[in-house]
Amino acid sequence: MEDSRSDMPDSSSPSGEEGAPSSPYKKVMVIDDEVMIITYITTVLEDHGYETCSVADAEEALDVALREHPDLICLDIMMPKHSGITLFQAFRLAPETREIPIVFVSAFSQLHDLREPRLFRKLVPDERIPMPEACIEKPIDVPLFISTVESFIGSGAFESETGGAESS
Repeated sequence: MEDSRSDMPDSSSPSGEEGAPSSPYKKVMVIDDEVMIITYITTVLEDHGYETCSVADAEEALDVALREHPDLICLDIMMPKHSGITLFQAFRLAPETREIPIVFVSAFSQLHDLREPRLFRKLVPDERIPMPEACIEKPIDVPLFISTVESFIGSGAFESETGGAESS
């Protein structure tokens, strides 16, 4: 199940070339099996000027990322079928997605293990796979979450154009 929520321009080029980014907005992909969490996180991101795309099924996530070309990925850890750790490894091993910053956003009780290199290697023994860029615990602290996103991809387009998020 994919949900590309946004009233902002799509990511296809004016010439109609599929997958060619043309939007001035930074795009964040949210991957979580809980639709309410996706709705909350995408709303927070959109309120801060980011374009979003999302997926609730980890099995579809890599295909959606290849099609949507996100600037950053927010990834849950505990998901059915494929864990966020497995998906993280797949993103890091695929040439098309290995450079996309990934922020774990999870209530996973061992989230702190992903911040500590020795413990991270117990979960992800493959030395080719670097540690995640950041880990944010649920429920998210919105200012911390947005500052983390901004530290990797900059402000959303609304913020960079107006000096602050637009309010509706």
